[in-house]
Amino acid sequence: MKPAEHGILNEGSDFTIYTPSKTAIRTFLYPLRVGSFHYEAGYRQERNSFDSFLLMAIRRGSFDVTTPRGTSHAAKGDFILVDCYEWHSYGTNEPSDVLWMHFDGPTARAYYELITSRLGTVFALKDPGYALTRLGNIYGTFHSGKRISEPQMAKYITDILTEFAMAAADSGASEQRQPHAIEDVLTYIANHLADPLPIGDLASLAHMSEYHFIRVFKKETGYTPHAYIVDARMHAAKYMLINSDLPLKRLCEECGFTDASSFCAAFKRRNNVSPIEFRRQARLPATTEQHRISVR
Repeated sequence: MKPAEHGILNEGSDFTIYTPSKTAIRTFLYPLRVGSFHYEAGYRQERNSFDSFLLMAIRRGSFDVTTPRGTSHAAKGDFILVDCYEWHSYGTNEPSDVLWMHFDGPTARAYYELITSRLGTVFALKDPGYALTRLGNIYGTFHSGKRISEPQMAKYITDILTEFAMAAADSGASEQRQPHAIEDVLTYIANHLADPLPIGDLASLAHMSEYHFIRVFKKETGYTPHAYIVDARMHAAKYMLINSDLPLKRLCEECGFTDASSFCAAFKRRNNVSPIEFRRQARLPATTEQHRISVR
């Protein structure tokens, strides 16, 4: 389709409107509108709400974007990510070329909040080629009239947003910490569940004070270090209950629980069954389980 908005050159500009299937809406990230526009100087757009998220890649010129969080300036090579569910405006004072996409999906907001909380509304990547190629693939598929594969579109969008999320994670230098420090701690925890894992030692591993480590860990993972360790040990215990014949005392030692009785009490609070009952139920033959259910 050709644009009909004032301030967009009709020649060389086009876009596609796509209506996702119900399966895509439930399952995937999906495109809603995809286009490539040549903007004239003085173009302005303002909306109270437009149900989607907007990704723009500035290929020439510049744009100013205003949201409730403030105004940002995007230059050539920059990306813009906007929550169009809330008031927003954008425009340019010079001729500009933009590749853009409105998208949505079950995980779209989580990606948006993760990315913009670290990078802001406007950001640049050290190597934008990967994200630009994926965005170009989406546009090219619609522009050429090829068959639309919704899983493939979802993969392209996920690839783009994951690339942004990785850049957001690397922006941790602003937290005055080593890049990937928390990721290193998570790996260490996974490999040392049987060890005591005191918070002070984990903080030292991340080269942080204990207070700062707890704050950063919670921001990165959504858990306090203690809660994360307990959760990891519980997951390991459930796996070993199903996939090994270790007696309970030995299993507790392997998973880092020092007291079998307190482990059993905590396990039952979380899972509504004791560890032994959990193991028994998990190992019931399918036919036996089906019979047990049918005669209730």
